[in-house]
Amino acid sequence: MKSGLMALVLLLLVSGLGGVAERARAADEFDGMRENRKVMLTGGPSLNTADADIAAALTKLGNEASGYWQTMNTSPARTYLWSDNPGIGNSIHIRVTYERLKTMALAYATTGTALHENSQLGSDIAAALDYMYTTRYHEAVTPTASGTSNWWDWQIGIPLQLNDITVLLYDSLTPAEVTNYMTAVERFSPAVTLTGANRTWKAMVVGERGILVKDGTKVAAARDGLSSVFNYTLSGDGFYRDGSFIQHNNIPYTGGYGIDLLLAVSDLMGMLHGSSWQVSDPKQSNVWEWVYNAYQPVMYKGAIMDMVRGREISRNYSQDHDAGHRVMQGILNLSRIAPPAQAGDFKQMLKGWMLSDTFKSFYEDAPVPAIALAKSINSDPAVVPSAELLVYKQFAAMDRAVQHRPGYSFGLAMYSSRISSYEAINSENAKAWYTSAGMTSLYNSDLGQYSDGYWPTVDNYRLPGTTVLSQTSSGSHTSTRQWTGGTDMQNLYGVSGMELKYGDHDLSARKSWFMFDDEIVALGAGISSTDNIAVETIVENRKLNTAGSNTLTVNGEVQPATLGGASTLKQVEWAHLSGSTAGADTGYYFPQTVSLAAKREARTGNWKQINPRPVTPSTPITRNYMTLWLDHGVNPSNGEYQYVLLPGKTAAQVAAYAVAPDIEVLANSSSVQAVKETKLGIIGANFWEDGASSADLITVNKKAAVMTREAGDTLELSVSDPTQAGTGVIEVELDRSASGYTADSGVTVTQLSPTIRLTVNVSAAKGKTFKVSFDLGSGTPPTLPGEEVIVDNNDTTGVLKTGSWKTAAVQTDRYGVNYLHDDNSGKGSKSITFTPDLPATATYSVYMMWPQHFNRSTAIPLEVVHSGGTATLNIDQTANGGAWNLIGTYSFTAGTSGSVTIRNNGTTGYVAADAVRWVRNP
Repeated sequence: MKSGLMALVLLLLVSGLGGVAERARAADEFDGMRENRKVMLTGGPSLNTADADIAAALTKLGNEASGYWQTMNTSPARTYLWSDNPGIGNSIHIRVTYERLKTMALAYATTGTALHENSQLGSDIAAALDYMYTTRYHEAVTPTASGTSNWWDWQIGIPLQLNDITVLLYDSLTPAEVTNYMTAVERFSPAVTLTGANRTWKAMVVGERGILVKDGTKVAAARDGLSSVFNYTLSGDGFYRDGSFIQHNNIPYTGGYGIDLLLAVSDLMGMLHGSSWQVSDPKQSNVWEWVYNAYQPVMYKGAIMDMVRGREISRNYSQDHDAGHRVMQGILNLSRIAPPAQAGDFKQMLKGWMLSDTFKSFYEDAPVPAIALAKSINSDPAVVPSAELLVYKQFAAMDRAVQHRPGYSFGLAMYSSRISSYEAINSENAKAWYTSAGMTSLYNSDLGQYSDGYWPTVDNYRLPGTTVLSQTSSGSHTSTRQWTGGTDMQNLYGVSGMELKYGDHDLSARKSWFMFDDEIVALGAGISSTDNIAVETIVENRKLNTAGSNTLTVNGEVQPATLGGASTLKQVEWAHLSGSTAGADTGYYFPQTVSLAAKREARTGNWKQINPRPVTPSTPITRNYMTLWLDHGVNPSNGEYQYVLLPGKTAAQVAAYAVAPDIEVLANSSSVQAVKETKLGIIGANFWEDGASSADLITVNKKAAVMTREAGDTLELSVSDPTQAGTGVIEVELDRSASGYTADSGVTVTQLSPTIRLTVNVSAAKGKTFKVSFDLGSGTPPTLPGEEVIVDNNDTTGVLKTGSWKTAAVQTDRYGVNYLHDDNSGKGSKSITFTPDLPATATYSVYMMWPQHFNRSTAIPLEVVHSGGTATLNIDQTANGGAWNLIGTYSFTAGTSGSVTIRNNGTTGYVAADAVRWVRNP
């Protein structure tokens, strides 16, 4: 047994659990893991019950448990435990019953509650468990699919509760009772299956049951079941390398199922930590990466952005701060087991979020153990709260983008042929029609903007950023269009775009957003419809203060603040809406004067209207809103719009900006949309069509998102393929000269003067951004056009294979659409020869690209045949993947007499063959 777990077991045995007669049980490693899980659930015997927040949580837990206990039917002749959940075969009723029993068991087992180790409560819970096993949940049950019988309850929801209850009451249950309950769990969840969050729940069920029945094989299966979750995916459910998280195949769900996955993974890893079954898969390092790349970018001062929460935005009990606090609970769990550097970062993040969330205290709704751990972090002077996050992040795999700037954060939700417009299943999310149709979310000091009843009261037909048919709903669908995505500059600024085409309307448009240092420019073009309904672009729909009196100023004139007022304001150049809190003002600048529709209203709705499940309240809620929109009329053809959001600016600052704006719209058509930010020296451009197209200094030959930045003698370039369908290269020309450059793998610079020319290989790039930095000045080409030759494994000529090689495309740090590997077999019998057709007799630098992996060989033999003979050398494929690695410089004769051969002779580990590049030296 590991010493840490033994010490924990001994400590708990010495302190005693009290209240019931304890049975002597062997303190083996399974007992240690079980006691570890109990401490994770209760906080252990050393809780500081004098702390006001912990005491409040204990009282809340005790009161909730007492309420359930007092209403539980304890009659010997009972046919249910609670009258509101009486169903036999009704999985929802059974799950809710176990959830209530778990609350009672938590109150019984948690130090400091009024019910701690109450013998009568313990007896009543034990009797209730026997009753449920006999009548509701046992190994002989055969569920029948229906509206009241859900597979998730039987396989996941119920056993999660039952396992925890058994842990909490283990020392007051007989071995036969434990066996019975665990046999029932085995009946429904014998193995780790499924994907995404569902898989991690399954792993937790199997692992915790394995601990309870002392089955090491099951515990190992649970641990190993996480390995496929650790992997980054290229399609379907799971985490992507860009930080995206998908569930249900095409729904962005970082803030829904992604939270459940985080909690389940951190629970299981924490439960096994320090034991012989501790997670040892090196890919667990991806879990730490998720915190930085997936969760932190979509958090704002303790809330998680609604654009990644799917249908959960319609749940009254899980608004953005509630969900954000659950993310924090998962990261708290990880902070106990992560390597020191990551654990330190996580604690700083958590402290920053807890201190900045003035809308809702983390302690208000967190479990007791989480409060205790959070208290230890907040009271530690060595933990410095994280500074305000400054970043732009493109989540290409889930059609989302986010920018964090001083004083605000901006979220953008889009959809495409890859990502659905929204999810509305299980009677949830009834009015989410436009939540991915270019919906923009502005987070600032008004921390309750998207909480406090936003979703049941907002006008769901008019969400900010969207272009819609007036007061017309839209069904859930994926688009027929691929162009959705963008690129970034310096990981601080970005451009995104979406080719909008509704599945049940004729309305279409091309929409772009340019996110700079203190402004967001929104452009729309090609707005066309034959639906015979007015088309609107929604500039704003902001929740106001309780009086609805936030000041709206237009062109310097304060507008009436009467609720119920609606008007169309003519010749609008700028507008300003005062915030409900200091720092929450928003300005609006219109590069071309517009007629702006404005509506100030009190709106009443209820949660039941968007989530009609039985548990949802129907209490009316009234909130006040200001809505601003542009009316494109009925059946527009090639309509357009331009507006600029100015977060945090006062009315005077917006007026000054309108006189001397920092942006210039370079193009706004259905072929290209481009904007220049003059102070930053940045140009952003979205090119919507294949074929030569230009914006300022940029010319491309295919659909692309492009950004440039000129500062001093440096020119930076970023390029992506937002369609994620491009093959081959995007050709880029910049109207500048350069003397040198550094470039990402996949970028080939072919000319530095008189203009810069390059190609970007976007095959299978999945929307990835490629970057180049140029030193401006006179220069000569590194190679002349036509004097670089690349031979790829997938080419139809120039590749000679000996032996059996397997084709793979799992790794993205490759050249082209795929690569070959030897399957770690047939050593000494396999080789691949890459033969170029060189245009001239000259000296060439020879480069090779491969996808790196820890399972690759570190000494792979190469042979380079050149005009002076044959050179032999070895390469290491465990590093430097996705880059052109210099093999050497040799003289070659024009034609096909030269070659590079890679062999698997004498290798230990996999050998990959991808591509070889010959570059003529000047």
